[in-house]
Amino acid sequence: MEVTLFIGSSGTGKSYQAMQLAKKLEIRYIIDDGLLIRDNRVLGGRSAKREPSRLGAVRRAIFNDKEHCRQVRQLLASENPDKLMILGTSE
Repeated sequence: MEVTLFIGSSGTGKSYQAMQLAKKLEIRYIIDDGLLIRDNRVLGGRSAKREPSRLGAVRRAIFNDKEHCRQVRQLLASENPDKLMILGTSE
């Protein structure tokens, strides 16, 4: 699997810009804020934006929860994408 990282500060429009870049690079799968997305449709995971605290959001986004991580790994294994873009605020 070819993995592309798209990194930028929070609130800079990464998600929007990533969708445009992914389309240009023919990347159908994106991991953003704890969600696995294919073709602009959420396949699974849980959004970090729905967490009640900033720390909870960070933990969700980095897949700290074992069940959340297992679910998204299982989806990735079943989808078997050839390309994946991961959005993050830091390396």
